[in-house]
Amino acid sequence: MSLTIQVTNQPPDTDANVEQPLLELFQAYAGQNCVPFQHQAEAFRLVANDQEVFLVAGTAAGKTLAVAVPLFDKLRRGWARKVLLMYPTIALMEDQRRVMDALAKVTSLEIGQLQGGMSRTELMAALNKPVILATPDEVYWFFRKSVKYSGLLIYGLALVDEFVLDEAHLFNGLMLRNLAHLKERVQLLAEKLGRRPRWHVLTATPTPALRSLTAGAEVQGRSRCGDVEVTFLEPAKGYDERRDKLVCAVESALAEGAQKVLLVFNSADLAHRVFESIKGSPRSDLPPDLLWRFGRIPWGKFRAWMEKEGLATETVAEIEQWLGREGPFYLKDLELKQTVDIPTEVLAARVARFLEGQSWHIKRLVYAAVREDGHGLVEAVNRRLAGRGKLSRLLWRAVATVVKDNATSESLLEALEAEVSRIQAGLERIWTDDSTPVTAPDFRELTTALQQAGAEQELAEAITNYLTYTVELPEEAAARLKMSPVELARRRLVFHWLEWLIKDRSQREELAERIRKALTAGELDAEIRHIASWGDTGVPVVIYTGKMTKAERQGLIEAFAGLPRAVLISTPAVEVGVDFAADVLITEQCDGNGFLQRFGRVGRRPGIQAKVIVLVRDGETYVRLFQRHRSQMSREEFSTLIADPMDGVFPARLYAQGSAFLDATHWLVNAQLGEIGDWLNQEMFRQEIAALASQIRTANLPFAYSLRGTLPEVAMQGGGGGEPFYILRKVPNDRLLPSDSPFEMARAEMGYMEFLWKSAPWRIVVDAQATLEASQALFWWQDGRWQVRAGYGIVADYLKLFSQQPVSQGKTLSQLLTSLKAEIIQNPEGFLSKLQEQEAKPLPRLLLRVGQALPLFFAPHARFLLGQGDVYLLRVDQHGIVESVEDRLGNPLVLPDQAWLLLYGYGKEEAHKLLERVSTLDWEEVIYDWQTLDVQGNRIIGPVLLDRVAGACFDVYRRLVEHVYTGC
Repeated sequence: MSLTIQVTNQPPDTDANVEQPLLELFQAYAGQNCVPFQHQAEAFRLVANDQEVFLVAGTAAGKTLAVAVPLFDKLRRGWARKVLLMYPTIALMEDQRRVMDALAKVTSLEIGQLQGGMSRTELMAALNKPVILATPDEVYWFFRKSVKYSGLLIYGLALVDEFVLDEAHLFNGLMLRNLAHLKERVQLLAEKLGRRPRWHVLTATPTPALRSLTAGAEVQGRSRCGDVEVTFLEPAKGYDERRDKLVCAVESALAEGAQKVLLVFNSADLAHRVFESIKGSPRSDLPPDLLWRFGRIPWGKFRAWMEKEGLATETVAEIEQWLGREGPFYLKDLELKQTVDIPTEVLAARVARFLEGQSWHIKRLVYAAVREDGHGLVEAVNRRLAGRGKLSRLLWRAVATVVKDNATSESLLEALEAEVSRIQAGLERIWTDDSTPVTAPDFRELTTALQQAGAEQELAEAITNYLTYTVELPEEAAARLKMSPVELARRRLVFHWLEWLIKDRSQREELAERIRKALTAGELDAEIRHIASWGDTGVPVVIYTGKMTKAERQGLIEAFAGLPRAVLISTPAVEVGVDFAADVLITEQCDGNGFLQRFGRVGRRPGIQAKVIVLVRDGETYVRLFQRHRSQMSREEFSTLIADPMDGVFPARLYAQGSAFLDATHWLVNAQLGEIGDWLNQEMFRQEIAALASQIRTANLPFAYSLRGTLPEVAMQGGGGGEPFYILRKVPNDRLLPSDSPFEMARAEMGYMEFLWKSAPWRIVVDAQATLEASQALFWWQDGRWQVRAGYGIVADYLKLFSQQPVSQGKTLSQLLTSLKAEIIQNPEGFLSKLQEQEAKPLPRLLLRVGQALPLFFAPHARFLLGQGDVYLLRVDQHGIVESVEDRLGNPLVLPDQAWLLLYGYGKEEAHKLLERVSTLDWEEVIYDWQTLDVQGNRIIGPVLLDRVAGACFDVYRRLVEHVYTGC
């Protein structure tokens, strides 16, 4: 049984009592007969009078226009010099860009837009425009880029007169905390320069955290949406029924005459699966301009048509040459026996990178072996290398042959450095020219040079293989690559590429005109990848999700908007801000605020009865809806029913509220600015944060820094990607390549559509033991402040304190430390100094490595291990067989320099209850790896939590510590 509610809405009143220049500018955009809503007029007056605004209104209330109109008016009159509008997503920014462009045209103002990847010159140019558009993600990209970029950006933002934070309710948890720090930094620096920028916040949901961003007067607005009929469907029993219910709902809506239908999924995978399963004709009855914009055709067919039409042969050749050289290309792409010259410095840099990476892996194993007992290090490293890290094994084999079995760690590391230096020095002697010729497919020149430089044959071949996949061909060499005629004929040509591909204007215009005529006449059979027909209905269906690249998504929303009748299949990638003018929304249940955003996409078309159909997720939610169901309620009452923080039927997403680590990273960013940065830190942060940041800097610990996610992705072929725990379930090691991007863990040689239909033969889990051994820092809270102990394998060392193996007179180390508890707690420095004389012995050496963290062993929170370092991963198949995650070259793939929290000795149920008690379960910013417990055997290490956003694990840890001391 479905439940239906008629949601009514009282439209906002209008108010023409505004200054004539403001009214004229508003009407120049909205239309001469339009009058501002009452809340828009109130915002006009406040902004014009140099006051801040905190505007609270739902979707379709004209929030952006409420502040944009008076701000553009102030700019054109010279009352303000610079305005920055900040949006939560690129999709919303691009949608609102049309509004800004229209206002800019009326006021003769220029608009700049901040984008990741800009050069310093481009950044300066954008910051010098009177109107600047940005997402916080792009701003934070520059902070990560370099000191010069971050300094330039901070000073540039300090010159902005007015900031607008649009759809601010989408900033939550640590993302909002990051934004608050950015705001405070800019505000303080502006005040230092004798300025006071104003901040305007536009939100659908007011929260205390958002309210703290501005001192502005609160303006309450109303949506202009009409009444909406909402139907809740009973939960589905499984994946197939879930899909079928949503598909049937669309088909019923189309049968009833719906013109514009939105089908919104929570998962991009399900969205694409549905699109592929229901699509009929690949071109539908699309108008020729859309076929031109999105159509593509195999080159073989298009070339045959061009020759039939008698088009210029030079045009054919120009297109074919471009299609045949699309890259990037690597050494592996060269044809048999083809020789190219590669810059020697490129080869040398790649070899150095390879050797440094393998050396670091070996050093980690040596350090781990030293921690075990300090003896038999060569054999200990051999054991640890067995079965994993082929490339490291080859380099280690060369080292192990020149050292003695009883070698010390110092002599092993010296031998390792000597081997690496020997190879690099040998290459310097051999590679004396600016470029080096290499020949496909085996590149014997490289292998021979490496052997002559001192590398063993197998190691030389492994390095050559690495270079084959990682050295990109110079442009001239790539241009000479020849694609087979069959492969070239199959390659798709997108029609609108011709707008920039054909250099000669007259040839370009003639070709475009001929193509459009052929498309109209049906002479060219164009296919459109992301637009099709819904089955045999003839109704166009468009797919638009976050898994598609920006280039693939571009123009699709406009295409949907321009079609008289169509279905849009999407995900939350478009649930914010963009106006689709839809009359039916069909969606899965999601969190309360997210649902209200989707709900606001309908009801905007006058005279149309808007409908929303929701597939409820579970029986408990359905029962709560049934109990509180009424046949009619106002929009405000409905919003409360769905998303009330205390009693909403659709649960809210959970977020961290703060983080000492996140605060410390902002302290470190400020510190890059020199004297002014020191002043900012004194103004912004407590001594507790300054002390933590100073310890991080002293220990030379790298830190992740980003507005949203800091977990590196696995990039996919053709663009897009995702979290390693998701992508690696389907992508085997032999289809993974190393990546040069700091934002990527690896590159997958697999496109998204292939990935979509593959089964997932593996589970991806954290290799807890390897991660502990690779730890670089242990953080803990003690004596009212944060403490840091740095050192390779420090957390693994600390865990040895809990060992149950006898170490002295039949006592375990735990028992021995307990007998020394008073001395260690009262005078840890004195205790450690006594051990210095016995440092050569294994036990004193271990205790000295743990150092100042020894007193933590006696604390109630001793088993909450907050660490940082490379995180190693394992893949586990359906039979329980475990293997390391490596790339196709044999390199271990890790999540570099990640913060993590391990609950030592806890099973899943116990840890689950503990996290639930402190309200830290299921946070959006945290990855909870419970499955790592399945591969830990009889010796349970514990579940591992990882940051999605830097600092989240610190907040979980803080709450756990407070809980064990206070019981709250």
